[in-house]
Amino acid sequence: MKGRKPSADNVVPLTDNEGSGGANFEARAIQKARELKPEGLPFTVGVIWDRIAPPLCDPRKNRLNETNVFMFETLCWTIDRHQRLRVDIGDNGETYETETRNGTQQKSRPEVGQLNETWRQIRALASDFGMTPSAERGLQGGGQLGFDFNNDGFD
Repeated sequence: MKGRKPSADNVVPLTDNEGSGGANFEARAIQKARELKPEGLPFTVGVIWDRIAPPLCDPRKNRLNETNVFMFETLCWTIDRHQRLRVDIGDNGETYETETRNGTQQKSRPEVGQLNETWRQIRALASDFGMTPSAERGLQGGGQLGFDFNNDGFD
């Protein structure tokens, strides 16, 4: 038999024994995202959480849980910073002029480097949660499975 063996972690029940949702994955995802959301987030970071957390809390994916809330919160903070930097660069431009011994030169504003760094951080964290197409393909069970030490490799 090929493929990953079913377990309680990777099998999604079609009905809920408590009668609170059944197969309504979207409602269950929104509820789980609300439960995991840290208290005291600034409004803008909270809005980002509310927008991107539910798809990751969907029981069919289950990529956001109690063990990785901190990293997901960090992703939300980084997205907020990235958006603020984009607004600043949009308002003030990417470059400035300076007079040097070689004449007038165009230089990149420091905020451009910060914007690029926040983008790298977002890409890395988003990949960890399977939020890019290639990362999603990698998380769909195509990876190696661990050894089954109970069987010792003998059937």
